[in-house]
Amino acid sequence: MGLLDTFLNMFDNINYMHWSLGFVTAEFLWDFYLISRQRRTVKDNRNPNEDVKKLMDNDTYVKCRLYSLEKINFGMIKDFYHELELLGITLTFFLAKLWNFSGQTVEFLGYTNEIVQSNMFLLQTTLLSFVVHLPWTLYSTFVIEERHGFNKMTLGFYFKDTLKKIAVSQVITSILVSPLIWLIKWGGDYFFIYAWGFTFVFTMAVFFIYMDFIAPLFDKYTPVPESPLRTAIEDLAKSINFPLTKLFVVDGSKRSAHSNAFFYGFFKNKRIVLFDTLLDDTCNPMLGLDENGNKREFPVEEVSSDAKKKGCNQEEVVAVLGHELGHWYHGHVWKPMILNQFLILGMFYTFGILVKNKKMLADFGFVDEQPTLISLLVIFQFIFSPFNRVISALSIYITRCFEFQADRFAVGLGKGEKLQSSLIKLVTDNLSFPIADRLFSMFNYSHPPILERLAAIREEMAKKSKEE
Repeated sequence: MGLLDTFLNMFDNINYMHWSLGFVTAEFLWDFYLISRQRRTVKDNRNPNEDVKKLMDNDTYVKCRLYSLEKINFGMIKDFYHELELLGITLTFFLAKLWNFSGQTVEFLGYTNEIVQSNMFLLQTTLLSFVVHLPWTLYSTFVIEERHGFNKMTLGFYFKDTLKKIAVSQVITSILVSPLIWLIKWGGDYFFIYAWGFTFVFTMAVFFIYMDFIAPLFDKYTPVPESPLRTAIEDLAKSINFPLTKLFVVDGSKRSAHSNAFFYGFFKNKRIVLFDTLLDDTCNPMLGLDENGNKREFPVEEVSSDAKKKGCNQEEVVAVLGHELGHWYHGHVWKPMILNQFLILGMFYTFGILVKNKKMLADFGFVDEQPTLISLLVIFQFIFSPFNRVISALSIYITRCFEFQADRFAVGLGKGEKLQSSLIKLVTDNLSFPIADRLFSMFNYSHPPILERLAAIREEMAKKSKEE
């Protein structure tokens, strides 16, 4: 510890708040530079190139371009505001003032406990953040998303849904933070082991109960009835020994026209969830149910071209799931989970060293009182910000590698052609701009750009064809 103390003493003369804000500002400028590059890419490509013409018609390309430009312009303004907000909050020691106010609040209610005050601080922070950021969220949802045909929420539904999310997240956060603060205070020199163990158990518990008890509070998960789609998905699962136990369709269309699909669950209890927006009218089994969930005649006949403009057909949905199950087959869920546990353990250990430096929190305005919760927020959000940035970049790179690997898995199942057509439909349905600046993509896209992804799928299909 002598060498460690000597190393830490080297930083006694620096202002930790100024150093942290310097890095956060540099990070903001870098991100602003990257998004400016992507904005230039979108602006300069007024017309689709030959590769893009194979994906979409000119009208769709124009819609994608306008949607992307509007989101980028809005995002740049919002990010600039948030940067100014962060600087203002930090430089005026607003967190320290809010902590004192939370203490006065709990004292008025008859409490003097740090854990109670910590929960009050989090509640007040959440409510304040909701109010301050509300105009940005409303504009994004009810102006930009509405203008481009994605928002499906009414204003009343939005507020009801958001307040419900705040209430649920506050309960979950309280269950996490309260024991964590107690463990850090009680655990002594080895608190980092107890803190890590508790966060691991808590995370696994939430993972187990989320889809059964929490997610249904916000969305309706309906079991997929007997249908050609259900049969095709079950056949796919059986072909690779995927332990599928339940298959759901979620009513994502009540919020947005954006689409998705995913699987979840541990061990032999896997479940697949399809967004109703992913399914076109030729394969959506929910169109065969009345409002009470009773089965009607399944619509397998051809429908009008207008009705089929969005969503994937049955073979394309199966191809998408072939990609998703590739993540399961290659362990793309549990591998990062294990790596994250080592990172969390290391960060708690490092936190235990840094929290002994009283000057650190004093530089953020906490001179007389240095609460455990504030120590966690300052160290994990500000002091660890360079480390977090590196981990984020590595995570994006690894995730992109996983996406390519999952695509290859789907090609190996013979789903290459349909995977390509499904990805093209997802891009056009979601109005995703098909051209990306390489540097911006490298640091921001966890999924490879569509042209790069399609080229890799075609290359894998050609390789497979030669081997056969």
